[in-house]
Amino acid sequence: MSPTIYLNGATLMTTPTQRVLAIARETGYAGIEARAERLLKDAAEVRATVEMARPAEVLTLNGVALTVQADGRMDRRLIEDDLKPRLQICQDLGAPYLLAIPPRAPGLATRRAILGTRDALELARDRADRVGIRIAFEFLGFADCPINTPAIATETVDRIDGVDLVLDSCHWHASGAQRLDGYPVGRLALVHLNDAPAKPPREIEDGDRVLPGDGVINLKALIQELRIGKYAGPWSLETFNPGYWTEDPEGIVRRGHAAIDALLS
Repeated sequence: MSPTIYLNGATLMTTPTQRVLAIARETGYAGIEARAERLLKDAAEVRATVEMARPAEVLTLNGVALTVQADGRMDRRLIEDDLKPRLQICQDLGAPYLLAIPPRAPGLATRRAILGTRDALELARDRADRVGIRIAFEFLGFADCPINTPAIATETVDRIDGVDLVLDSCHWHASGAQRLDGYPVGRLALVHLNDAPAKPPREIEDGDRVLPGDGVINLKALIQELRIGKYAGPWSLETFNPGYWTEDPEGIVRRGHAAIDALLS
């Protein structure tokens, strides 16, 4: 059976969401992950995407930051203000997931950040559950993110029911490419696949990402670990490389799909 592969809108960030969806259809993807950066500022783009989207074709909206204050406590008002329009877009698009990320908070101790992020996850889960949406939590491998490894992410979501996970290959690489021992692979809603150049992992930024196979990440080792944990998909192509945004979008996503097919074969 062919793998289920989605196209994350960040790969074509300057392309309107409805066009990303059309390209995804044309090039063999199961659907897309929509980007909040685009849809929050353009109601017409939301409407155009709603008009063409088929059931289950928009998997996620990316996303919402679980903002915490300097002392580690969640910023309840800001999170609730951020959740409201994003959950509405999820409903409009029929997207079952809102992706949530931890804060980039230089100097904030991990222990404090975990407490505030757990509170924020529970708040987001409760608000999303009211409208039939699920939260999927993704750790960030950046040095200035206090929740930046699989182990810390595991502790953050421990005993919080109703929250799924997203694993990103670039963040996994940036975190040290640790084995996933203890990481709850069974809670994964999605895995983002991408690659990174040969630079110190903790210095990698989103814009450095390249297509799978064009960098140094040991993607085969990651996929093998996921398969040991019985994960079989879905997968998503997610790069943020501005260089790709000026190229032919169909060509980029065809290359990405072929690269993922090769990895998973």
